Amino acid sequence: MTTAAETFVETVLEKVRAGTGSSVSAWLAPGARLFTPRHHKPVTDPNHFAIILQSIPKVLENFRYDRTWAAGDEAIMEFKGNIGAVEVHGLDIFTIDDSGQISELTVFVRPTKAHAALAEREDAMVIETLQKLQRGEAIG
Repeated sequence: MTTAAETFVETVLEKVRAGTGSSVSAWLAPGARLFTPRHHKPVTDPNHFAIILQSIPKVLENFRYDRTWAAGDEAIMEFKGNIGAVEVHGLDIFTIDDSGQISELTVFVRPTKAHAALAEREDAMVIETLQKLQRGEAIG
């Protein structure tokens, strides 16, 4: 029997391989929380959460998940990529609810210089996307 977490991992890997991620807001359970080293408090706004999820494969060059583990309602996905010459290595730890949606995501990123480079690129992309939403423009 396939767990919700295993199904979720396969869905994410398929979307990353295909280069599509515009439907990530449908992956979020009501009240989903994102814990990231970028923010002191969890991100709970669904638009902000979705924008961050959509932006990472765009922000990180050569973004890929190298290893995944799934059991019960948890999935851990190891990712790698780079921002210019800076190598980025991290973990996404997902908690998946009974409907197969993300109820919680905790992200770890290393090394420190990767965190700083990611912050700069991610901030620019999130601000640009939020401005488009405020103007009523389509994003994707």
